[in-house]
Amino acid sequence: MKKTSKTVISILVLSFLLVSGNLKIYGQSIELPNGLGISNQLEYAYDSQKDLEILENWLNLDYRNGIFSTGFRLDVFQPNDPNPSISRGKNRFADIAYKYVQADIGNKREGLQIRVGNYYALFGRGMLLKSYEDRSLRVDNNLMGVKLLANYSDFQLTALAGMPENADAERKDLIHAVDLEYRGIKKVKLGASVVSNLPQTEANARTTLASLRTATSLWNFDFYGEYGIKKNNQIEETVFGGNESIVGNAFYGNLNFYYGPFSLTSEYKYYDNFALMSNDGTVIYNTPPAVRKDYQYILLNRHPSPLDQNNEQGFQLEASLNLSEDTYFSANYSETKTLNSGSYYQRIMSSNVIPRMQFKEFYVQGFHAWSKDVKTIVGFGYNEELSTNTKNITPILENRFYLDDMNTLKVILEHQQTTNNFSGEKKFDDVLVLEYLRSPKLSISFVTEMETTEPEEGRLVRKFWTFIQLGYQLGEHTDLSFLVGSRQAGNICIGGVCRYEPEFNGVELKMVTRLF
Repeated sequence: MKKTSKTVISILVLSFLLVSGNLKIYGQSIELPNGLGISNQLEYAYDSQKDLEILENWLNLDYRNGIFSTGFRLDVFQPNDPNPSISRGKNRFADIAYKYVQADIGNKREGLQIRVGNYYALFGRGMLLKSYEDRSLRVDNNLMGVKLLANYSDFQLTALAGMPENADAERKDLIHAVDLEYRGIKKVKLGASVVSNLPQTEANARTTLASLRTATSLWNFDFYGEYGIKKNNQIEETVFGGNESIVGNAFYGNLNFYYGPFSLTSEYKYYDNFALMSNDGTVIYNTPPAVRKDYQYILLNRHPSPLDQNNEQGFQLEASLNLSEDTYFSANYSETKTLNSGSYYQRIMSSNVIPRMQFKEFYVQGFHAWSKDVKTIVGFGYNEELSTNTKNITPILENRFYLDDMNTLKVILEHQQTTNNFSGEKKFDDVLVLEYLRSPKLSISFVTEMETTEPEEGRLVRKFWTFIQLGYQLGEHTDLSFLVGSRQAGNICIGGVCRYEPEFNGVELKMVTRLF
């Protein structure tokens, strides 16, 4: 194993100091000052086969006194994750990558919040702007600038100007955005947003997105709808000859219905040339709803279909039925297609391609409690995806055994058959998960996977991956996770945004500490 640097040792020492819940000097406990909060997230991995050592650490410190608050985040990568979409050109890196000063004046009914520095922002459900951090996906498209949040009576106004960090760790583009929401009508919310990207050079025209949205609740129905348009003078002139002022549009709708033990959720999306990106194409500012199902099971996430804000239309339906307190069923069906030849996207790309099915998926699940001590979940998934030209059949069986009020045993069996539609070749994956939980502090998981392929008729090839993972809560403030073994390559997907994790063989340590 490579020699650990002094920075890595310092981070480890600081992390374990925080485990105790307070700091001690000469045996005397020192409580944190009022208003001070500290959190630290450490992730360390060593792959023995690749002789690759990775440490990532995020140390947050926040302080509030009266109407003022401030804070920063120290990021340390030694080295950073080698994935170029994550590393952003930083091999070995330590810097205060997030810092802010904020003032909160007034109250939630009538007040003003002013923030200078780094911040995140979400308009509606992300159709126009979604600046956020998700460390499991390694997404962090925070903005650096000024953000104002004002409340008056039934109105809420958000205005901001900020710059995101691109793949070269530079902040060059400038975002201006305004969002206004009105809540003066009972059970109705109305909103309007405008987001504009000002590129760094005059060679590229400003891109502007605007939308109107509504959210209502009536009887047993909940509805959310948002419609947006896109403008860009350069595209208007060069592609449409100045005859059209709109170069893209989008719509998202969500309708929920509840009636006794039955519920129905429906979603529809139409995203036509609606991505808002940085000038170099490395940062995406908007992430509208993906209209896809996220799973907790390993194999069901193995074949994702990432969101495409420029060329997608589709829907999702999910129904649930509770027959009793001990039995319920749910079913989900979704489709995602490309757009037709009359779409803005195809006209801009000068293409004439008929709509194609990008992703089709069906999943049904049943739950039954045989007694207070034994519960079973049975699931079955089927999907087809264009990017890999495959179809996948995935049955799931999960049993939970509640030994007493504190001890639980979970046994999960997953099987997946993947068929290549072009060659007809089949691949089989089997996963066994044994998990012991001792509430609330301890969890131990044993996970093994077998992949079976037949590259030549009559010749089976099998590969195995196995790891053991220990989770433990240290004190009241720290969660520790330790993994040893091998893990198959796979995807982590949340809301249509995916991160690919390569095959791994070694040890992995994760520790999260929060002090307030």
